[in-house]
Amino acid sequence: MKLESSLKYIQLVKDLVKRLKLDLTGHCVLTECASNGYAYTPIIAAIAGANVYAVGKDSKFGQFEDNKNFILNLSEQSHAKGKIEFFKDNLPEEKWIDPTVITNSGFLRPFTKAKIEKLNNKAVICLMWETWEFRPEEIDLKSCLNNNVLVIGTNEGFIDANMYGYPGMLCLKLLFEAGFPVVNNTFVLIGEGLTGCLIAKTFFKLGIRFHWFVDSVSTYKKHGPCKHYSELPSILELDHLDAIICADHVSKTPPIGKLGFIKLDQIKKKFPHITWAHLTGPVNVEELTENSITFYPREILPVGYMTFETQELGIEPVIVLNSAGLKVGELCANSRMQGKNIDETIKICVDHGIGQDFEGGFSNLTTTK
Repeated sequence: MKLESSLKYIQLVKDLVKRLKLDLTGHCVLTECASNGYAYTPIIAAIAGANVYAVGKDSKFGQFEDNKNFILNLSEQSHAKGKIEFFKDNLPEEKWIDPTVITNSGFLRPFTKAKIEKLNNKAVICLMWETWEFRPEEIDLKSCLNNNVLVIGTNEGFIDANMYGYPGMLCLKLLFEAGFPVVNNTFVLIGEGLTGCLIAKTFFKLGIRFHWFVDSVSTYKKHGPCKHYSELPSILELDHLDAIICADHVSKTPPIGKLGFIKLDQIKKKFPHITWAHLTGPVNVEELTENSITFYPREILPVGYMTFETQELGIEPVIVLNSAGLKVGELCANSRMQGKNIDETIKICVDHGIGQDFEGGFSNLTTTK
């Protein structure tokens, strides 16, 4: 990324800090030293006044030194108030007690029992996305509860940092890249969960020809016509079908395939040129290959992960979401430093509108992970 092209993103960060009234003065933020849109997370925190610990490593996403130098240049150009300290591979033992706001970022994960026991008991771990997307292998929630460390999500529908328009656009980009003009195409959307619902709402607004299947019809029918997964065999009655879009962020087993409601060989036989367009959700890739079904992207990630992520739309969505996540951290960390307990803190953040608790409440979680 050229530094010159980053000036508009620095301005975006400053606009978001002002819009969200983000003030991290007096806080230490632990986040990652990363590339592309994620390079701006320490910058957001520093512009908002935090002292920042940025942990990174060499990876397929870039070399640590390159990422560090880019972030340092961003910090200089932005005239950030806060200081950024960089650490390669690991945060030193004596530093873990300092952060009050911690981002659930890739180079920091997983948050194991050993890491959590080192944290300040006023610290908050911000998921940086909604709680229904939580992956148990990333944070030991039992240890967080035992050590009085709060974990909380970000409401992605918050008015000043709204992410809900992006899934529809992301799906369109996926289809364009897969070779579809979309207009006059016909699609099947496997769309249980919020991601699928937001895509469906965009498609309805744009008049795109598609058939929407979900597991919870009663939940989603208010947004537009949808059918239960058990009715998937009805797609064989269609005259034409270009692609199946998989955007199910809830199901654990594939609704289409040998263990599903309709087999892939049946679909391939009726629609020999069908494409599988994958954003997220369960599918057996071996079955796709066995049936010579083209799929895009060529690497499909496991259930719970986004194969085609919002960052495919560019840097801006990443900056918006991470700014909102840091605002969640600010509200919670301030509350905890003022002596409020975890439940009181969650209520303050949720009542603000930008925070999101776990279903059933963080304090009531009994998970062992």
